[in-house]
Amino acid sequence: MVRMYGKFQELPLSAIEPEGWLRRFLEKQRDGLTGHLDEAGYPFNTKGWTSPKVRRQHGQDWWPYEQTGYWIDGMIRAGHLLRDDFLVSKARKHFDYVLAHQARDGHLGPPFMRKAVSESRWPYAVFFRAMMAEHSVTRDRRIVAAIKKHYLNGSAPHSCYLDVCNVEPMLWAYAQTGDKRLLEVALSAHDEYNRVCADYDATIGKMLSAARPTAHGVMYNEIAKLGAVLYLYTGTKRLLDATVNAYRKLDKYTMLISGVCSSTENLRGKDPLDSHETCNVTAHPWSVGYLLMATGRAEYADKIERACFNAVPGSVTSDFKAVQYFSCPNQVVVDHTSNHNFYKCGTPWMAYRPNHDTECCPGTVNRAMPNFAARMWMTDGAGGLVAACYGPSRVTAPVGTKHEEVTVVEETDYPFSDRVDFQVRTSHPVAFPFWIRIPGWCTSADVLVNGERLKRTLRPGTFVKIARTFHHNDRVTVRLPMRVRLSRWPRGGIGVERGPLVYSLRIEEDWRVSPIKEKTSKRFPAWDLYPASPWNYALALSAKTLERDVEIIEKPLTGDPWSIVVAPIELRVPARRVAGWRIRRLRSIVSQYYGETGLPTKRVKGTFRFTPQLPDPETLPKRLGKRRETVTLVPYGCTHLRVTIFPQCK
Repeated sequence: MVRMYGKFQELPLSAIEPEGWLRRFLEKQRDGLTGHLDEAGYPFNTKGWTSPKVRRQHGQDWWPYEQTGYWIDGMIRAGHLLRDDFLVSKARKHFDYVLAHQARDGHLGPPFMRKAVSESRWPYAVFFRAMMAEHSVTRDRRIVAAIKKHYLNGSAPHSCYLDVCNVEPMLWAYAQTGDKRLLEVALSAHDEYNRVCADYDATIGKMLSAARPTAHGVMYNEIAKLGAVLYLYTGTKRLLDATVNAYRKLDKYTMLISGVCSSTENLRGKDPLDSHETCNVTAHPWSVGYLLMATGRAEYADKIERACFNAVPGSVTSDFKAVQYFSCPNQVVVDHTSNHNFYKCGTPWMAYRPNHDTECCPGTVNRAMPNFAARMWMTDGAGGLVAACYGPSRVTAPVGTKHEEVTVVEETDYPFSDRVDFQVRTSHPVAFPFWIRIPGWCTSADVLVNGERLKRTLRPGTFVKIARTFHHNDRVTVRLPMRVRLSRWPRGGIGVERGPLVYSLRIEEDWRVSPIKEKTSKRFPAWDLYPASPWNYALALSAKTLERDVEIIEKPLTGDPWSIVVAPIELRVPARRVAGWRIRRLRSIVSQYYGETGLPTKRVKGTFRFTPQLPDPETLPKRLGKRRETVTLVPYGCTHLRVTIFPQCK
């Protein structure tokens, strides 16, 4: 038995079953991109990991394996969570092929990737996560044996930037087998990476420093988490401290209101027009999940919820048939010219499309919500059950000192409701610790056990341990009152938040099929999206009078709560129109792009429409309309066009 040093551990996918709105979200994934991304063109219409060589169209030879690996991972996780044979069988054929074609020396996957060249070992970390998810359900011994043999064959190093992320599956294989050689290989790869890449932002030394990170966002998230992953297996606190500090710096310098770090493609700042790459709506909460397991701190569960309840649904269409590559808190026009970020400026990278000309985001977005569902429930490693993140679901797991099986049903409309009910189902009384979370934003929580208030201090940002003998139909009720609050952002901007949700202006949407048809189909078109209602408002809000000035409208959940048409919560707030704050229309732009000599720039001519910057706070008073209006805000994740960072007027 391998000793684990973290506070919490994952449960098998088979233990968790999403219900309510969460199940409907995953079903939309199944019926949308997750189940049918092969209709959206290259590389998802290739044989992927069932082919010894996918012909590349651009980038590196290993790109198609990374991109399809993301998709397969999301597919198998969604499939097992839904108990859906279509998704499971579609993903499983890739595992069966790879396992059946393992080389004599243990190498898995395409033969051309045997020799590590230019991060070509990174796709294995992606694909093996899918195999690890499959193993958590099937306990297929072939998977453990094959991954172990692959990493012990010594055919290539794993120390070149993203290649070091293979430490994650190496350590998983170590936990399954107890073979200390795998731990040694993982530690050696990580040490070598820190030596040869010493100047990179995500090395241990750099992460422990105060230096601001500016690296590629996905690479930073994927590599920086490894300190926490290694801590789980070694207990080396310096490694954990490095990851903790790395994510503290992300919060300080790059965290957007949506709950994901700005990244286009490198880490940026907190400007109202800074955006996040959609790969990071998956990479960030996945990585933070290791910090949650390592430390047991509620703040990391808060971060996961914030990203998954805002940035994730805000980056895709509500039918899960199109995705943005870059997504922004402020985007009032989203078409094939509207990418306002300097990198790839003027391209369709902010448009809602089933696929993009770099295909990582359409692949990895399929992992985001399944990963959330898979880590809602955890174990404390000592017979306790942990309700880490909240949402409608049920879990069946062994608990207590005798590892007796119980089921806990979580009945809730959270995050659209402040009430979470847990019902214990067991054939006989069972003693075990039950952990619940008090989010950091909640200052007046209540916990009731069978209707009686728990008589202890409930501090925001903590886990509460309820250790008792539970009987069949015992109930634990958590009440988390949500208060409206303002957050402050650069250029005089303000945001409106309530509980784990961020709120954006409701803008009527004019959807038009894009003239760019590449990587689309009749069922999966690309879209140009324009505002069909005024959006240029400054909010007349003050922190002192929020409760008086904001009207909260709560509606029953019907259909898809992430659709703007049936948004279950609306905030009615006072606002004034801002004269001259309008969409920017340009005929010529300067754009940065990848080239053979680094990141050159080029001037591009055409017709471009961009979301404008916030008005200058100094000139704002003279530009305000005289009439005070009431506007409607809805959850960020319900919107495709949005203003989330507003000018503020008195």
